[in-house]
Amino acid sequence: MIGEFLRYLTTFAPERTRKFGYLKRLIALEFRAKRCASAWVSHQRAARNFIVKASDLCEHQRIAVVLGSGLLLEVPLKTLAEKFERVYLVDIFHMPQARREAKKHFNVKLLTGDITGVFQAMKENHPPGPHVPAPPPRIPHLKEADLIVSCNCLTQLAGPFTDYFEQTRGFSDLDSDKLAYQIMEQHCKAIANDATGIGVIITDTERFVMQDDKIVSRTDLLKAYRLPPTPSIVHNEEWDWLFAPHPEEHPSHDYIHTVSGKVYQRNVAEQDLPKEDGLAVDVESPPLDGPTLGDIIPER
Repeated sequence: MIGEFLRYLTTFAPERTRKFGYLKRLIALEFRAKRCASAWVSHQRAARNFIVKASDLCEHQRIAVVLGSGLLLEVPLKTLAEKFERVYLVDIFHMPQARREAKKHFNVKLLTGDITGVFQAMKENHPPGPHVPAPPPRIPHLKEADLIVSCNCLTQLAGPFTDYFEQTRGFSDLDSDKLAYQIMEQHCKAIANDATGIGVIITDTERFVMQDDKIVSRTDLLKAYRLPPTPSIVHNEEWDWLFAPHPEEHPSHDYIHTVSGKVYQRNVAEQDLPKEDGLAVDVESPPLDGPTLGDIIPER
């Protein structure tokens, strides 16, 4: 805890990053990743391999975009930089170690900003609430990217906002869950339906609290939301992530997250489409109409 506190004090970050808890969350993740390195290695390997396999499906390898690049724990940055002409790492804040890694590759660029659109809505005095839906997402290069990856950030997108709104606007648990659901839904629809290249969603979906082989509790991290169906199930994967082995959060309980990886591929042959009662499932939905991207700032 002392180490995390000192890191918080000595890390330069914009006020918004501190006020909404982003910096605190990133530092907590950094220190947990070190403590749980051996428990996390299989999850990180699975995520990186999944992204690499998805990148192999790209017809062109010009632009790759990673949303929620974070500490790059699950990002095969070297491989992406070698395969694509340009790689954009997108997050609300880039920690110093992520910046150092990005600088090793001439074609890797950092984009800083909010991809949910909530900050922009707040700036325009239309924050989402019980009677105001979440705004459209603001995802850079959505229509240009050959590969766009939502990298294990889906269930974390709403947290900073719901925590803040609970403190400042009296949000109830139901209000927070509703907003989280809407933000996740908007984000996934953009990746699954609006992107023109290969779309990838990697996300934790459930949390199991285990004592030995016994399930103590089970939590739906997607707030009852279900990921969009994929045109083909061939490339979908699922694995377990030992997120917090005891005694990280509990003296005897392990916290395990189920992680789902999905690939949204365009122009899939009809015979590869998922079937339901003998009929092809319609995975198309109307495109999201949103404002032009204004909150994402290129750093270099």
